[in-house]
Amino acid sequence: MADAKEPPQDSAPSKADTMALIAEAEAEAAEAEALAAAARARARAARLRREAQAAAEAEQTAAEAPGEESPDTDEDAEEAATETAEATEDAGTEGEIADEAAAGAESEAEPARSRRRVPLPRLSVAWKAAVIALICAFVGASGFMVWHHHEATERNQRVANFIAGARQGVVNMFSMDFNRAREDVQRVIDSSTGQFRDDFQQRAKDFTTVVEQSKVVTQGTVNAAAVQSIEGDSALVLVAASSRISNAAGAKDEPRNWRLKVTVTDDGGQYKMSKLEFVP
Repeated sequence: MADAKEPPQDSAPSKADTMALIAEAEAEAAEAEALAAAARARARAARLRREAQAAAEAEQTAAEAPGEESPDTDEDAEEAATETAEATEDAGTEGEIADEAAAGAESEAEPARSRRRVPLPRLSVAWKAAVIALICAFVGASGFMVWHHHEATERNQRVANFIAGARQGVVNMFSMDFNRAREDVQRVIDSSTGQFRDDFQQRAKDFTTVVEQSKVVTQGTVNAAAVQSIEGDSALVLVAASSRISNAAGAKDEPRNWRLKVTVTDDGGQYKMSKLEFVP
């Protein structure tokens, strides 16, 4: 009994396979029909374009040719005109589709062009003026700093020159040796200027005689010096000095301390002692 029922079970797959094959064949047929319809549409469009072109040429020829036209010609012309209108309509539809596609592409490309063409913000007039003012201020500050540095350097150099002139004048004044009294006195004259030079030069002979007779030997040293004030080409220098004196009266390297006010004057680039005052 079981063996007798097996053939119907085998027939079920056969029916399914058959139906699948039929469906596949129908799909292929539908696809082929669609392809054929598309081909026919393309052929009809091509034919319409050719007929429209031929009709246009015929109308142009008829317009140029003299005489009356035959009824057949009129019918052909009407048919050609109808087909031309249809072809024109089809062409117009295709043109509209193309225009819509072009418009869509242009609308999509427009944001990109807009993004590319976004202009950079320009500097405002106020901002430019602020930048120029800042640059001018920086240049002015730099110039002032350079000028101030130059002035400070020049003043420091003048102060050093005044102090050097005071030191040299004091050392020459307090350094004497009776063995070379004339040379030492002349050195004091050479390192001085103004009224002090004139007064000392008038007493130079007497001063030399006193040094030689007293057998004076003295060596002066400047311990400290500082500029108190500067006025024009002259400066007042405070000097602390010391000396050791030996003479015929019995002094032997006796120390002496001195506090002095020395006026130093710039005499043609040479800083010389022009006044000497002892401070108690």
